[in-house]
Amino acid sequence: MTIVDLSVVVINWVQPLSMLPSSLRVLRLSGCNLNTTLSSLFNSSSTLVSLDLSYNSLHGPLPNELLGNMTSIEQLLLRSNDLSGGIPRTLKNLRNLDELDLLGNDLSMVQSLSMLPSSLRVLDLSICNINTTLSFLLKYSSNFTSLVSLDLSNNLLHGSIPDGRLLGNMTSLEQLLLWDNDLSSVIPGTLENLHNLEFLDLSYNQFSDEIAELIEKLPHKVQSLFLYENNFTGSLASCIAHMSSLRVLDISDNNLVGTIPLGMGKLSNLSMLDLSYNHLDGTMIEDHFASLIKLKYIYLNNNSLTIVLDPNWISPFKLEEADFSSCNLGPHFPAWIRGQTDITFLYMSGAEIADRMPDWFWHVMPQLQYLDLSHNQISGVLPMSLEFMSAASSINLGSNRLEGGVPKLPPDLCYLDLSRNYLSGPLPPNLGVIPLKKLLLSNNLISGPIPSSMCNQLQSLLILDLSNNHLLGELPRCWTSSKSSKANHNNLKPVSSQLYIISFSNNNLSGEFPWFGLSCPQLTFLDLSYNNFFGNLPTQIAKRLPMLSFLLLRSNMFSGHIPIQLSKLNNLQVLDLAHNNLSGTIPPSLVNLTAMTTITRTSFDLIILNGTIAYDDLADSLVFDLSVTMKGQHLEYYTNISLLMVNLDLSSNYLTGEIPEEIGALARLINLNLSKNQLIGNIPETIGGLLSLESLDLSNNELSGQIPSNLSALTSLVYLNLSYNNLSGRIPTGHQLQTFTDSSIYEGNVNLCGPPVSKDCSGNDTILDALPEYKDEHDMSSFYLSMGLGFATGFWLVFGPLLLKSTWRTAYFIFIDNTYDKIYVFMVLNWARLFARIKKK
Repeated sequence: MTIVDLSVVVINWVQPLSMLPSSLRVLRLSGCNLNTTLSSLFNSSSTLVSLDLSYNSLHGPLPNELLGNMTSIEQLLLRSNDLSGGIPRTLKNLRNLDELDLLGNDLSMVQSLSMLPSSLRVLDLSICNINTTLSFLLKYSSNFTSLVSLDLSNNLLHGSIPDGRLLGNMTSLEQLLLWDNDLSSVIPGTLENLHNLEFLDLSYNQFSDEIAELIEKLPHKVQSLFLYENNFTGSLASCIAHMSSLRVLDISDNNLVGTIPLGMGKLSNLSMLDLSYNHLDGTMIEDHFASLIKLKYIYLNNNSLTIVLDPNWISPFKLEEADFSSCNLGPHFPAWIRGQTDITFLYMSGAEIADRMPDWFWHVMPQLQYLDLSHNQISGVLPMSLEFMSAASSINLGSNRLEGGVPKLPPDLCYLDLSRNYLSGPLPPNLGVIPLKKLLLSNNLISGPIPSSMCNQLQSLLILDLSNNHLLGELPRCWTSSKSSKANHNNLKPVSSQLYIISFSNNNLSGEFPWFGLSCPQLTFLDLSYNNFFGNLPTQIAKRLPMLSFLLLRSNMFSGHIPIQLSKLNNLQVLDLAHNNLSGTIPPSLVNLTAMTTITRTSFDLIILNGTIAYDDLADSLVFDLSVTMKGQHLEYYTNISLLMVNLDLSSNYLTGEIPEEIGALARLINLNLSKNQLIGNIPETIGGLLSLESLDLSNNELSGQIPSNLSALTSLVYLNLSYNNLSGRIPTGHQLQTFTDSSIYEGNVNLCGPPVSKDCSGNDTILDALPEYKDEHDMSSFYLSMGLGFATGFWLVFGPLLLKSTWRTAYFIFIDNTYDKIYVFMVLNWARLFARIKKK
C-alpha cells in the first residue's frame, strides 16, 4: 500500500500510526479531527513522500527529530492546526521538500527562513503571527532559486520590501503574496529582477509610495496586480500601457489622483479593472475602452470621473459586473448598457442620470441579479410586473422620480428599495415573495390599507419600511387570536424571528398598538409616529421586545400612563412619546435604561454576534430614516449616524408631578425634551450630570425655583429652552451658559433676572438670589425675623399717627378726597374735548 486517504473522516486518533505499512508513501488525514501532537502520531515516517494533516487540532511545536527523519518528503501540508513555536533547523536537511504549507498556525517565534531547504517551490506561511521585518525574515534566504510561490500574507510583517539583494535571486518566483501586513514602502527596483513574477498581492498594507514608480519597475510579465487598501499616491502614468500581460488590476481604496491614461485602453488581456475609492477625475472616452475585449469586471465607483460615450458606441466587451456609482454617466441613460446581456451586477447609483427609463432596460439582461440605480433623477413608469427579471436578488431604484404602482416582484428577490419616488395607488395583494428580506417603500404616494397578505411576508422580512405614504386603516392582524380577546395576546406566536426594523410613520394608520409588533422578538427599531394610533401603551413591551433600541410613537393619540416596564428595555436609546395624550408622572425607573446611561453594545451588534443575521444583510440596512425633534427644529437623519442618537422626548403630553432626580443618571442623552406638560417643582440639580446633552427643552411647564448653576457644566449643550415656567432668581452664568444670549429662552418667567433678560438683579430683585447664601436653619430664621420686624416698624411709623391723632387722620382723608376730585374733573374735561374734536372731523 502506497496511499492512504481518509480525508474528512473523523477518526480521533491519539495513538501512533503503527498499524500503517512501513512502505507508505502518501498519507492524507485532512479534516479528521485529530487532537494530539505530531510526534505522538508517528514511529517511523522515512518513506513518506506526501503528508497531509491539514484542518485538524494538532498542537505543540514542530518536532525536530521526526521532521529530520522525513528524508523522502516532498509535500508537507499542516495548515489550520494549532502548532506553535518556530521552524526546526532539521527541515534544512529535507533536500526533496517541494511544498511546505503551515498556514494558520502560531509560528510567532519564526524570525528567519534560513533554516528552510533551497529545494522549496511552494511555501505558505500565511496567518502565522510572524512578527518581524521582511528584510530580517528573508536574510540568508537568497538561495531560494527554485521558489515559485511565496505566501507571507496576513502576518505582522513591517518595514519595507527589501532591495534586490534579498529578493533578486528568487528568479523562479511566479507568485508573491504579502497582503494584510504592516509593510510601509517598496524600495525602487526591488521587484524588477523577478522576471517570472505573474501574481503580486500587496493589498491591505501601509504603502505610501508613488504608484507610477512602482508600476514602472514591475516585470512586464505580471498578470495579476493587487494593491488595494493602501496609501499609494500620485497618478496612473502612461507606462501602464506596457503592462500588456495584465489580466487583473486592483488599485482600489488608495489616494490616487489625476486622470486615467488612454493607455489603459490598450490592455487587451485585462479582465478585471478596479480603481474604486480613489480621487480620480477627468473624462473617460471610447479610447479608454478601445481594446478591452476581455473585460468582464469594472469598478470605477467613488471617484469623480465623467464617462462620455457616443450613444451609438458599441462596447468591445461583455461585462459581468460593473460599478459606476458616483461617476457622471448622465444626463442621458447610457445606451451602451443595452449590449451587456451577460451582466449580473450593475451599479449606477448617483450617476447624474436625468432621463426616462428606457423600455428595453427590463428585458435585455436576463441574468441580472444585483441592480442599483438609486439617487438619480430617472423618470418613467414602472412596469406592472418585474417577474420576468427572474434572476434578480436585489433591486434598488430608490431616490428617483419613478411613477406608477408597486409592481409584482421577481420570485427570488431578497432586497427591494423603491423609496423616495412618486409611486401611487394601493399595495398589491400579491406583492410578496417569501425570500424577501428588505422591503423599502417609504416616501411615496402609496394609499389604501396594508393588505393582509403582508402577514405571509413577515416570515422572511428583516426590514419593513412603509413610512411617509398615505396608508390608512388598521394594520393587518397577523395572528390567530380573536380580535376582541386581549387575553390571547399573552399567547402570541412569533410572526418573525428576524424582523428587526419596522417603520410605519407619517401615514393615516389607526387602531390600538399593533400587537403583531409584540410577536417579533428580534425587533430593534419600531416607528409608528405621525399616525392615529390610540389606547394605552402595552405593559408587555419589554418582555416581548427585549432587543428594542428605538421606540418612536410621536404624534398619535396614545393615552394612559407611561408603563414602568419600559425601564426594563436595556437597549433602548431613543424613546419618543411626544404629542400624545399621556398622563401621570415620569417614572423614576427610567434610570434603568442602560443604553442611555453607559456605552453598551447595540442591539445590532448583539444580533450579529448571535448569528441571527449575516453582516452583509445588516450593513445596507443600518441606513434608515430617524426623525428627531431637537435643538428647536425637526431633524431627519438618513444615515447610520442615527445609531449614535440617544434621545428622550416626552413633550406635548399631560404629564404631571416633578422631574425625577434620577434623570441625571442618563449620561448618554443627547436630547432631552419634556416641554409642554404640567410638570411642577424644581429643576433637579442632578441634571448637571447629563454631560453628553446637546439639546434641553423644559419650556411650557409649571417649574419653579432657581435654575441649577451646574447647567453651565454641560459643555456640549447648544440648545436650551426654559421659557414659560415659574422660575425665579438670578440666571446662572459661566462656561456654556455664557453662549446663550437670546433672552427668549427664558421668556415667561417674570421672576428671573440678570443677563440675557432685561430685568436687573439689583435692589429688591436680589432678595431671591440671596436666599441660598443662608447656610442653616438658624440663619434663615434670623433673616425672616428681621424682615418681619422691619415691616412692622415701617407700618407703625406711617399709619400709627393716623390711628392715634384724629386731627391728622381728618386732614389725611380730606387730602385724599380733594386729589381724587381733581383727577376725576381732569379726566372728564379731557374726554369731552377729545369727543368734540372727533365730531368736528
